[in-house]
Amino acid sequence: MKLARHLLGYAPVKLVAALCAFGGIYVFTRLLDADQYGRYALMFSVMALMHTLSLTWVEAAAYRFTAKAHRENKLADHFRTSLILLFRALGVGLFLVIILLIVTWDMPNYRAFVPYIALLLPFNTMIRIAQEAHKASQQVKHYALVAMSKMLLGFIVGALLAWQTGLGAVAPFAGLLFASLCLVLIEGRWLLKQAVGGRSDKATRRAWLSYGVPTAIALMLDILLSSGDRFFIAYFIDEAAVGGYAAGYGVADKTVLVLCAWVAMASSPLMMAAYEKGGRAAAQEQSKNFVTLLLLVGLPAATGLALVADPLAEAMIGENVREQARQIIPWIAFAGLFNGLLIHYFTESFNLAHKTRTRALLMCVPLVMNIVLNIILIPIYGVMGAVISTLACYITAVILLGLVGRKYVSLGIPVKDTALIIIACAAMWPVIYMLPAYGTWAELFIKAAAGGSVYMLAIYALNVANIRQLLKQTIAKL
Repeated sequence: MKLARHLLGYAPVKLVAALCAFGGIYVFTRLLDADQYGRYALMFSVMALMHTLSLTWVEAAAYRFTAKAHRENKLADHFRTSLILLFRALGVGLFLVIILLIVTWDMPNYRAFVPYIALLLPFNTMIRIAQEAHKASQQVKHYALVAMSKMLLGFIVGALLAWQTGLGAVAPFAGLLFASLCLVLIEGRWLLKQAVGGRSDKATRRAWLSYGVPTAIALMLDILLSSGDRFFIAYFIDEAAVGGYAAGYGVADKTVLVLCAWVAMASSPLMMAAYEKGGRAAAQEQSKNFVTLLLLVGLPAATGLALVADPLAEAMIGENVREQARQIIPWIAFAGLFNGLLIHYFTESFNLAHKTRTRALLMCVPLVMNIVLNIILIPIYGVMGAVISTLACYITAVILLGLVGRKYVSLGIPVKDTALIIIACAAMWPVIYMLPAYGTWAELFIKAAAGGSVYMLAIYALNVANIRQLLKQTIAKL
């Protein structure tokens, strides 16, 4: 029941995340032309890479060691360490900003993004460290309030600026900066207050460094795996092609990842707490509920997106980039599922056991594979070459990390329940296929509702994950 409460607590965050992600695609693919949207997508990927390379290791370590600090009653020391390491890491961030400025000096369309990125890097990190502390301490309400405020404010202001000003592709960044500035004043003060009286020693900072840096490198490799193809598309084709690819990728990948992240938000802290208290056996037991929930929501989402790709593209994506996006949605939906399993589940074996260096080394395999496949396939198949490469590399990464991670913490895959979920997803296809094409939103809602209803009935009929008994218990408690 604790997992259920956490799922309900984090549900508003994921709903707002979905609203902003899809609202951003809907609004910005209409307010920006294909080239502008392509530049926005490229520079957003650049900012994510810079943030991960310079600052994410502090955020990751802050999250991982919060439970231990709470158990040992050393939270003030914990937050003192996080602030010291944050300000040191900002030196690397500043160095990367200078490099970006030099690279884009003769490209004014790209140079315009640099001031926004320079300010977003430190602001976002302070907010995220506070958020990770709230999440690890299972303070769901506080986490949800901060996360929803940041996303909504950034989206609304960015959309207004794109509509009413001439900022163009920079407008979404300006909206994010405004939201981050407002929230860093609140969360920054909270962090400083928590660190009062705390002490930081070399041994602790070394432990954070040892855990956080490999984690950040692994995450950076994952970002390169998911967004590096955009740079190859820009090189081999053009920025407009990047816009179409990014729009389709955003609709399909973000839908599945939002759901996977929702489950992970609720399940990951519980699995970490189980590992801290009961070791590998306790974490393995908790992982069964984790992955079952991931598959219960992720697999039907990917299947449904593939089945409603046409009305989804027509309803969500602007005409400038729609046709290209429509072609890639079905394939990227399943790539998003494997990505969700990779970053939210199979990496937990390495995080829990502090084997983040091994994880980073393993991620080099699909990354190199992705680079080689993009160079070979994009000149031959265009944007679909990048899609094939992405799907193949995510499948490879899941298999590789799943097999190696079993040595540290064996995370299970319930074979029977997985097979039943696949059967339930397959049941959606004939129903959606038989429904006529009403056009845009009407067709999308009708087909999504029909497919979802069939899936839920199938899950209940097949009694996946003993869902009948769980429903009876829930009703009895209510």
